Amino acid sequence: MKKILITGGAGDWAKSFTQHHGADYDIVTCGRNELDVSSIESVQAFFANRKFDIVINNAGSIHPKRVVEADAQKWINDINVNLIGTFLVSKAALEKNERTTIINISSTAGFNAYNNWSSYCSAKAGVITFSKCLANDNYESYCVCPGAIDTKFRDGLNLSNANAMTSEHLSSYIVDILDGKYHSGDVLFIRKDEFVLNP
Repeated sequence: MKKILITGGAGDWAKSFTQHHGADYDIVTCGRNELDVSSIESVQAFFANRKFDIVINNAGSIHPKRVVEADAQKWINDINVNLIGTFLVSKAALEKNERTTIINISSTAGFNAYNNWSSYCSAKAGVITFSKCLANDNYESYCVCPGAIDTKFRDGLNLSNANAMTSEHLSSYIVDILDGKYHSGDVLFIRKDEFVLNP
């Protein structure tokens, strides 16, 4: 049974994936208290005695503000969690097992400049490119870019859930990746009623 690590494990999507697919995979989820993906020391300590077949970089952070009104430390924190954390976890996982499959959760925001979301959009755009770089370095890497998902991550963002997909809708594409239906380097752009491969 393949062993999967999901960062951002306290979130609704990670819980849903584990609930629906825990019989098929040995799934390890970790929240911020167990693994601070933005900390080199935390990541190194977490991977000291662990290796995985699959890593899903799902940890996320967002502090919406206009650029001039943004708290600089919170802006940097969003970059650290969303982008730097993806790098640190991927690097640590691959150092333990070069055959680890890396699945990075980006966002449709990585392709769009949403109002007040400069930190999140910038970080998620970086995740897309980083995923391609991993594939170019001959590691197995995929990038999933979902639109709105009906999870608590959206709480407080004043967003409509009218076009939000379910957690399991997103999970179905993750399972397709694990089943070999896509190729390393592929980018999956997913909305409730839209799918584009390598936009």
